Amino acid sequence: MPIRNKFGDAHIDERRPSTLVLGIGGAGRNIVEDIGELPSSSVKIYEVGTSSRPPKLSFLSISREDMKDAYDSELEVKERPLTESEAKLKRLIKNFKIVYLIAGLGGKTGSWTVPTCAEISKSHCSLTMGLLAKPFESESKMRRELSEESQAESLKYLDMSAVFPNSRLLEINPNLPIKKAFEVMNRIIQLPILDLNSVITKRDIPQIKNFCKKIDEFKIGAAYGSGRKKGERAAKEALKSPWLGASTDFKKVFTIITTGKNEATIDAKDALDVIQRSWPEADIMWGLKEESGIKERMRVTILAGKQNKI
Repeated sequence: MPIRNKFGDAHIDERRPSTLVLGIGGAGRNIVEDIGELPSSSVKIYEVGTSSRPPKLSFLSISREDMKDAYDSELEVKERPLTESEAKLKRLIKNFKIVYLIAGLGGKTGSWTVPTCAEISKSHCSLTMGLLAKPFESESKMRRELSEESQAESLKYLDMSAVFPNSRLLEINPNLPIKKAFEVMNRIIQLPILDLNSVITKRDIPQIKNFCKKIDEFKIGAAYGSGRKKGERAAKEALKSPWLGASTDFKKVFTIITTGKNEATIDAKDALDVIQRSWPEADIMWGLKEESGIKERMRVTILAGKQNKI
């Protein structure tokens, strides 16, 4: 019998776990720069990369050579001396309960750095999530292979991961300028941070870690609904997301329902019922979030995972 459990609390900021968001390499830095600084004191955002590009946010400078050495090492982090860049990352990461790693895989900085960050985070933090973009199918074989290798290595240590193939951008609108398409994808990648982290409390972390066991990768969908049956409308549109795909065998689903007012019980139930009908065997964890700017609309954000891990 599928479970449907509510988690989190949208009103208790003092119970929020300390959270670190790392935008790694060019793509990751672009995404976190779009987020900017968040008002919550429990969330810190850093750009991570080489010093060749001026940062807009707090910045941690690393050496690409250091990260290549770490990536190529056959020893685990705890079994070898850390490079200078790894030591910097460890000093930062170990101070937080939740860590989000945001990067584009395929490029050297992101691909070499994410697995090491994930390994360090697994040793020192309570929950680690990777939000990872992957190359277009038309890009070089070398970039695509590095992307696959880095993802596989990262999955050994991540509690949660969501992967965003760039090729799905073409499904949004084949005629959409590429810059606009990336802006759309950046907003989608930001949603787990903006929505999930606005609900989760310290006491939820063990339950979430257990919920994510045996899930290699989560797919994401998000959409707005308005008017009568807005919860149902939002859920149906979220299910059409190109990053969610057409799979019917998702087993674990996070759903964050964002509303502009507290009286959203009926609309939330409508949204959850739509999702449950689509995936009858899926266990669902859901949270409710208030956001004044959404006004009379409702947003439904879905993170859906298949049970792949043994």
